[in-house]
Amino acid sequence: MLNTLILASETTQYFSIDRTIVDYFNGLGAWGNFALISISLALATLLGGFLGYQREINGHSAGLRTNILISLSSCLIMILSQYGVNSYEGAHDPMRLAAAAVTGIGFLGAGSIVQNGITIKGLTTAATIWVAMAIGMACGAGWWCAAVLATIITLIVLTYLVKLERLATRTNTNVMVIVDRDNNAIPALLELAEQKDLAIKDISTSLVHYGNSIVLRITFKIACRDVKKIQDFLDLARVNIEPIQMQIIQ
Repeated sequence: MLNTLILASETTQYFSIDRTIVDYFNGLGAWGNFALISISLALATLLGGFLGYQREINGHSAGLRTNILISLSSCLIMILSQYGVNSYEGAHDPMRLAAAAVTGIGFLGAGSIVQNGITIKGLTTAATIWVAMAIGMACGAGWWCAAVLATIITLIVLTYLVKLERLATRTNTNVMVIVDRDNNAIPALLELAEQKDLAIKDISTSLVHYGNSIVLRITFKIACRDVKKIQDFLDLARVNIEPIQMQIIQ
């Protein structure tokens, strides 16, 4: 019943550590097959847990349990694809369920993306969900070394490249604008930025006390290194939206 194992290594013509491990368990019969499935499920749980823990400690929506379940379920789907999916003619198609899983995971990833004004949050979490699915499927297919390597690389990207990302954004110009709370300033700012070919990002708004009244405070970043271009934009914004206050902040 379980003669065709996860990697189907008898048909491959290349050498890999994964193939060597699978070949060893292949020689153990049914118990070897059970061991392969157990190792794949356990490894998918462990590697998905690593990604989930990194997301959990940083307060993201898809945390420890979510990433574990994604990786584990993807691994199980891949195992079922390898063992249990046969067409009516008897031909084995291990990619049928896997392709469906790749399509379906997009809905879960989309659920983690949140739009706040024009700012989009959750893209990295959605990408992590996608990676967790791929790692689980790699475990289910017997590509354990590839799964471990992908997990290590993903953790490095999530943990250490944040500093590089912050370094890259240091050249951005932070701007604060204070307007009357009924002033519809954001669309005007976006239109002016488009005219000046500038990119505005990370817009946030809040109601604050200013003197004896409550006003709208808008903060955003301008992704541009051209000081003159930024100054032209700010001068044009002062004329068009008539802010109570507008200044560059650190």
